[in-house]
Amino acid sequence: MRTPRFLAALLLALTALVLGACGGSDDDDGGSSSTDVNELLTQTFTGDKQMDSGNVDVSFTLEAQGEGAEQLQGPVKLSLKGPFDASDQDSLPKFDLDATFEGAGQSLQAGATSTGDKGFVSFQGTEYVVADEVFQQFKTQYEQARQQAEGQTDEGQSLATLGLDPRKWLVDPQNAGEATVGDTDTIKITAGIDVAKLLDDANKTLEAASAIGAAQGQEIPEKLTEEQKQQAVEAIKDPRIEIYTGKDDKIMRRMMLSLGLEDQGSSGTIAFDVSITGLNESQDIAEPSDAQPFDQLLGQLGALGALGGAGGSGSGSGSGSGSGGANGGGGAGAGDFEAYSECLTKAGDDVQKARDCADLLAP
Repeated sequence: MRTPRFLAALLLALTALVLGACGGSDDDDGGSSSTDVNELLTQTFTGDKQMDSGNVDVSFTLEAQGEGAEQLQGPVKLSLKGPFDASDQDSLPKFDLDATFEGAGQSLQAGATSTGDKGFVSFQGTEYVVADEVFQQFKTQYEQARQQAEGQTDEGQSLATLGLDPRKWLVDPQNAGEATVGDTDTIKITAGIDVAKLLDDANKTLEAASAIGAAQGQEIPEKLTEEQKQQAVEAIKDPRIEIYTGKDDKIMRRMMLSLGLEDQGSSGTIAFDVSITGLNESQDIAEPSDAQPFDQLLGQLGALGALGGAGGSGSGSGSGSGSGGANGGGGAGAGDFEAYSECLTKAGDDVQKARDCADLLAP
């Protein structure tokens, strides 16, 4: 089952919705199962409260039927979870995030940790420490990009600046009563989704992101065409959303999306779930123990690239893999990653030169 481009745009809009709903109204008086749903939505998706720290848990599941099931070899599952601390608005956030992927007969585990001063990555259960000069370059790029993004608007990043207004595309929203997310009392809101209007908002989000990306020399996906939006309306079936907003502060704590898909003879279901607990509470983010040198990971990834190149050549002989150690054509080799690291170091504070270094990893 292919992944239509409109699906990526829809998920982008929902991700922006989560990020933009980090603040509720400043004049909340609490809510209950009898509070008007439109009042709850307005309080949730307006205002300027901040989400400085917490524990995020994101999951995505795709289950296909028909031809798509054979291609995917079962459900595809993605997850991302862990604590973060962005209380220092001028510096790289601290975080300790773990990601997993299951699908197509594969199972992968990866992660990333930032203590603010040092960086670490994990792959298949092993921790690796990022070279200090590489981490500092990444930190500098992030801080400069953040400053540039904030300079695009005097209002900061909000749903309005991203072009999103959920009240336009939620269908028949209902106050479904009180519920708990973690240790937080929330009000549950249920609704359908007007896909056409949601994708109109997604295009506005892409347009806003493109304006910021252009200023930073980045490429942003183009907006959906009218034909693509029509394909989405026809392919997406029975989309439903659940929003859990804080009973006292009207800050969104959880969002759940479910929908059906019918596309070119295949069908399936998608479930997307994101929650935030421990909002604005202290998070314990420490350096991993027994972290290995980053060069070991580069060597491992280089070996995987070499194996991919050898497999792609269709040769099983020893000579067929001889050139794969450098770059066998299936991915970047160890030498490419080392050159990339050196390029970042030489780039210094020049953000454009640092971005150009990515060309060294191109196949």
